[in-house]
Amino acid sequence: MMRRAGSAVLVGMVLSLIFLGGCGWFVNTEAVISLDDSSGTVPFTVAFDGTMSEGAGRLIFYHWAFGDGAESSNASGTHTYERAGTFTISLLVRDAHGETDTATAEITVGPALWITDENLDGVYRLSLEGDLLGSFKLSATQPRGVTLAEVDQETLLVIPCANDGNQRILYIDPVTGAEDRWEPAPAQSPRQVTYQKVGQPQLWHVDGLSRSIYRLNRGDARILDSFGQSYFKGTSPIVQNVAFLWVPQGLEWAETSSGAGHLLYLEGETHLLYRIEITLAYDILSTTQLSIEEEPVEITSEIFPVADIALYGERLFAIDVDRHRIVEIDPATGELVGTPIYGFPGSAPTGLEIQF
Repeated sequence: MMRRAGSAVLVGMVLSLIFLGGCGWFVNTEAVISLDDSSGTVPFTVAFDGTMSEGAGRLIFYHWAFGDGAESSNASGTHTYERAGTFTISLLVRDAHGETDTATAEITVGPALWITDENLDGVYRLSLEGDLLGSFKLSATQPRGVTLAEVDQETLLVIPCANDGNQRILYIDPVTGAEDRWEPAPAQSPRQVTYQKVGQPQLWHVDGLSRSIYRLNRGDARILDSFGQSYFKGTSPIVQNVAFLWVPQGLEWAETSSGAGHLLYLEGETHLLYRIEITLAYDILSTTQLSIEEEPVEITSEIFPVADIALYGERLFAIDVDRHRIVEIDPATGELVGTPIYGFPGSAPTGLEIQF
């Protein structure tokens, strides 16, 4: 009997050690996400930290998914969102015993306005409400336009500059402001520039002196084609006997459900907005063609002169130079809609891009 009692005492002591002294075995594995901020304007960099997560044994595995296709296996770090939207960031952790847990958080990234100013020789990043978020000084003077392009798997600002007769196209990192490279501009009076994302990714650029639209290689601004006044007058009756490419005041590429998209061109002399269809070359013996098949839309005269135009989805924005404001235009009627944006820096805005 005494031996049986001793065995019971021993078993009780072991169970006590397991449930009391060994309670660490029963700590739940928990993923914990810490962010320095959860909302901002593109490009938005968030600092993430999962080191507050815990488990019964040491954590041996972290897996982050940022909701934009990017992933990380670091316990902490930073990630930059290069497009606007609402993203779900998730963290999966696993401890040494194989137990896992997942946590999620929501990130909201708003669109950004990029504006160049010819007097200040800089580029400025604004929120869609007009708040100044940052700026970069440029190495060349007289910036005349701005777009964002994918070059060598990077998103770069592309900025044509008159530069006192030494025309250049700058490629700028939109996060750091560092100059990646520069290339000669194709003509003597560079104006607006835009980036075609689909079909054959490339740059489209308009020059005020040569009165031509240039198709450029996106990486080195090499001329692939040029389309002058005589080209359009020879291919479209819509521009016969009217001012066209006289005073370029806006150029923007727009995606369509099929094909290579189209260009929106704003003529400052007539205040007409043209839709120019793009037909890409289909073999090595053919060339890219531009065509104007629809009647242009007359834009309300109260906003001229205009420095540049930019699309945000189906919404068209323009810089009203004299009133120093950014306005929204209905591209179907040419009338003003929405609320103007005031208060941005500089006195000579020249280029507009919306990053989203």
